[in-house]
Amino acid sequence: MMRRSIARIVLLALIVLSVLNYSVEAPENPNIYYYRLRISLVNKGSSSYTPTLEDRLFLIFPNTSTQKTYIYETDPGVKRFLTDEDGNLFAELDFPEAIEQGGNITATIIIMVNISSRCLPEISVDSSGSLSDIPVWLANYTVSSGAWRYRDEGFKHIADLAAQIKGNDTNILRIISKMVEFIGDRVKYPEGEELRPPQYPNQTLPSTGETGRGDCDDQSALLVTMLRSVGIPSYLQTGGVISSLYSVNGETWDGHLTLVSRGIGWHGWVEAYVPPWGWLPVDITYGYYSNRRDPLSSIKYSASARELMLESEKYSSIDFVEEYLKTEKRIMDSSIFIRMEEEISETLIYNDGSKMVEQHGESMMLLTLPFILAVSVAILIILIRKKSVTLVFRK
Repeated sequence: MMRRSIARIVLLALIVLSVLNYSVEAPENPNIYYYRLRISLVNKGSSSYTPTLEDRLFLIFPNTSTQKTYIYETDPGVKRFLTDEDGNLFAELDFPEAIEQGGNITATIIIMVNISSRCLPEISVDSSGSLSDIPVWLANYTVSSGAWRYRDEGFKHIADLAAQIKGNDTNILRIISKMVEFIGDRVKYPEGEELRPPQYPNQTLPSTGETGRGDCDDQSALLVTMLRSVGIPSYLQTGGVISSLYSVNGETWDGHLTLVSRGIGWHGWVEAYVPPWGWLPVDITYGYYSNRRDPLSSIKYSASARELMLESEKYSSIDFVEEYLKTEKRIMDSSIFIRMEEEISETLIYNDGSKMVEQHGESMMLLTLPFILAVSVAILIILIRKKSVTLVFRK
């Protein structure tokens, strides 16, 4: 498996959106935003440090029905593009081979995104399809894998709970509603812990009779585990609500990582397949809470549907918890100290922090589907020839 991008792994610690009664009004028309990520690696050790592939990878936000992504600028330049087993696209930047003792590397990537609001269909339990209506080709979204290994012994109580909640019901939307209500009542949000690591579903809900504890991506991973165990296709989606009201500034990993985030509130939610509508967002920590006792509010009032959202990574088969913990340990055991600053704005943000509205010149790289396919095919050919790495390899 390809090791995950540091930039996206550490941002898993920033998935903190839990504002229950707060809403940012999203404009109806497409909006152009510039996302700027600046990451510095400082070697405080007594010998040189060789950057890993993980250090050099930067996530490229996906093209979807609500956003189109352009690479505006990278420094250093892009060496190649890679995709992981869940289809997330990464740019490998052309880093130097080593960071000398006392030296540092700074990389900047600016991405322009054209974003529009997501429109949801009118839904009702009476109109929902049943389990027998799920297409067979979606079976890979129900497997016991990644962070939701419901067949493992440590997850057995979660699968048993899901089966109990489902009972003999086959109505998908009603099953989802009952599971949302269960998690909403039994799992408490850890307020004030912005830089906490992700956790497995059996950590979020350790046993059948306990009250659990977990933030947005933790509760979403628990729901994915429960849904998959009864045959409902689902995966974890991450993204950020765009608003100047959001900011985070803090340290973690024993001081090895400093995070500064402005203008975006990172969030995680479930995408579940519900015939006849297809994929729908299910958002427990944003859409469903004590003042909204209707479990369908987790869909109707999801952050994905109500806010201007920059979609990020999708997790279907990757064990994102394991990858995060591996990266955390590797960096904490090393001489590398990381400072990561991100900001999103309607104006272009330069390296010195100044802002200026820019015309969208021809130097930008539009990540259209044909381009991605062409890049993927080229990489696949190279890797097949080398036979040393797999293309299908990252909170």
